Amino acid sequence: MSSNPALSILSDQPADIDHLNFDPYAKTLADIVADPTTATPLTIGVFGNWGQGKTSLMRMVARRLKDAAEPNFSAQMVWFNAWLYSQQQSLWRALISRVLNEVHKFTTLDEAARGQLQNLEARLYSLPSPGSQLVLPSDAIAELGGASLPPLMGLELLRRQAERHSEADKVARLTELIGDVTHSESRHIGALDDFRQEFEKISRDYIVDHGRLAVFVDDLDRCLPDKAVEVLEAIKLFLDVPGVVFVLGIARDVIEQGIRVRYAAYDTQLDGAEYLEKIIQIPFLLPPIDEGAVKNYVSKLAGANLPDPRCQTVFSVGLEPNPRRIKRTLNIFLLLWRLAQNRSDLKDIIQPVRLAKIVIIQQYYPRLFDLIAQGAFYLIDLEKRFRAMTKEAGESLERAARGTSTGEGDISAGPLQEFLSISLLRALLTCTDDQEVSANFINLTAAQVRDYIYLTHSTVEETTPNATETTMPFEPQMVTIPAGKFLMGSSNQEITELKKLSNDKDYPKWLERETPQHGVDLPAYAIGRYPVTNAEFKRFIDDGGYVTHEYWTDAGWRQKESENWKIPRFWNDTTWNDASQPVVGVSWYEAVAYCRWLSKKAGKAYRLPTEAEWEKAARGTDGRRYPWGNQWNKTKCNNIESGSAATMPVGQFSPQGDSPYGVGDMVGQVWEWCSTRYGGIEAQPQFLYPYRFDDEREDYDGDDTRVLRGGSWSSKPAAAYCRCTCYGKFEPEHRGNSKGFRCTRTL
Repeated sequence: MSSNPALSILSDQPADIDHLNFDPYAKTLADIVADPTTATPLTIGVFGNWGQGKTSLMRMVARRLKDAAEPNFSAQMVWFNAWLYSQQQSLWRALISRVLNEVHKFTTLDEAARGQLQNLEARLYSLPSPGSQLVLPSDAIAELGGASLPPLMGLELLRRQAERHSEADKVARLTELIGDVTHSESRHIGALDDFRQEFEKISRDYIVDHGRLAVFVDDLDRCLPDKAVEVLEAIKLFLDVPGVVFVLGIARDVIEQGIRVRYAAYDTQLDGAEYLEKIIQIPFLLPPIDEGAVKNYVSKLAGANLPDPRCQTVFSVGLEPNPRRIKRTLNIFLLLWRLAQNRSDLKDIIQPVRLAKIVIIQQYYPRLFDLIAQGAFYLIDLEKRFRAMTKEAGESLERAARGTSTGEGDISAGPLQEFLSISLLRALLTCTDDQEVSANFINLTAAQVRDYIYLTHSTVEETTPNATETTMPFEPQMVTIPAGKFLMGSSNQEITELKKLSNDKDYPKWLERETPQHGVDLPAYAIGRYPVTNAEFKRFIDDGGYVTHEYWTDAGWRQKESENWKIPRFWNDTTWNDASQPVVGVSWYEAVAYCRWLSKKAGKAYRLPTEAEWEKAARGTDGRRYPWGNQWNKTKCNNIESGSAATMPVGQFSPQGDSPYGVGDMVGQVWEWCSTRYGGIEAQPQFLYPYRFDDEREDYDGDDTRVLRGGSWSSKPAAAYCRCTCYGKFEPEHRGNSKGFRCTRTL
């Protein structure tokens, strides 16, 4: 652990110290309130989004008023936290009660005035609610069922409706009720006028010439929108009198939503901005906090106590200029850093600068966090793309905008596409130099990135199932394989060497399938960078993939129906169902259905690769034995020799185990279904080499055996089967835990 003292948990309470240079604004507003020449009544609106600092600024104004109090013209202050009273049936009554209580503190009041105040307090709960509404029964008028209307308007509509339907008794009852409501409303209107006039008289006689009653209304934006509007209307109806100044903390969108809800049934659409103009005479919009101010704020809050000074740069660049969110994010970082230091398995692994970056991603870019949780390699790839864009502002930027990157292969951005244009995210992932090994993700493997994701998941809030997954991008990253010829199969000399790799008596028969070696000329195509994962396949399930006939071959649909397939065979087994593991337990039929579903969703021609396409993507054009070269290396793929007992999250062996084009997990991991027919069930296929396009081996119809490529996590000996030219076969309904697939797209 760093020798720096631990960063203390930060309070979410409004700041007592001005970290955001609010003091000039506080002084200006306080001077306006305290100035005897300021015309009252006056309402000042402090506008800002949640957590932006409205409460802090209002408290600074109140403190300045208190400190500047003068014997002959003082400010008596009321602080009303609307959120604390929001559960009361009449929030506006709670506000008026607090105001009346505070008026008692004016020393200029005589006994008669105090008696008048007590009389107003006693009458407070007999006053009608401002803007009271009648909710029409849902079955009363079809077009207006459930609408909220002024009582007399609503009753008159019901009376006319009854009149049209010749319901004489109902018409009579409603007519009588309308008369009663009219009489009641006239009395209520008189009561409202009396209340306001008496309060105004008290203010004129005992407050106006001696000081100000400053009423601060905070947290209106945390109340239900219609209740917030109710408070504003009560201020205008009852308390908007000389000598009183209101300072309101408001999120504009909350009020405008409340206005829409409250007056939804009116013919004239009330404009929220115009409504606020009538209520508020001085609108003050909290100024945006620039990057320099954020850096200063982070420095004052945390500064030298951070475990690595570079964290301050990360937070300054990546945090949204919102004080509450800044504190929240810093607290989450602290929690996770302390947790990592208390975990023996993570203490020496988790680096603070990387952790700061991923906490910001979790808090500000939840869709990206969900994506990298499904495939850790995405974060490494995104940082590489951003750094390429920074260094090569010309060609690289243009390629990134098209969804491709420079490098060994032409790898599409896939689901990363939507994040490439976010400049703040780019600044976050590139704010440390690419040579600072402990600060970046490009120096890590996908497995190492997963340690950070695992730790950060400790503070991810539970969400409704499928709430984000259904909206996540569904197209995988694809690698473009250029047109041209490659060597397919194994030469006789190669076969002689390969026989030494296994003592299995059937192995020589496997090897015979790979001959003769021959050249195959392929047009350009794109192939999945990795096998299809559980997260990707889940979208197919959720979108009705198992109940939509058009995605399936005829034989596949019959098989699915007869065996009642609804999910892959091992879908609920925790050994195989991590979101970032390749999907297993899928038949050839299911793999085809997924590709057809993806084609429809994306509007592009996705399909299974032919075995020729698969092999070229795995070995390139130089005839290599393994994707990385001619020598076996158990550390470059998921295989039984390296201790594997199941599939691993995709991308764990990139880039060291990638093919010449940058395609990952081509050997080991899972046997991958190809579109190609094997032909029969014997050791030797009916469709022999040389590979041909025109001999029906790429026919999708029927229930013939199909080719699988690449070996798997369980293949033994791994060096013998996890090769670019090795292939097996299975019936298309087979659903083993070592079988998966990846997609190809026609260009």
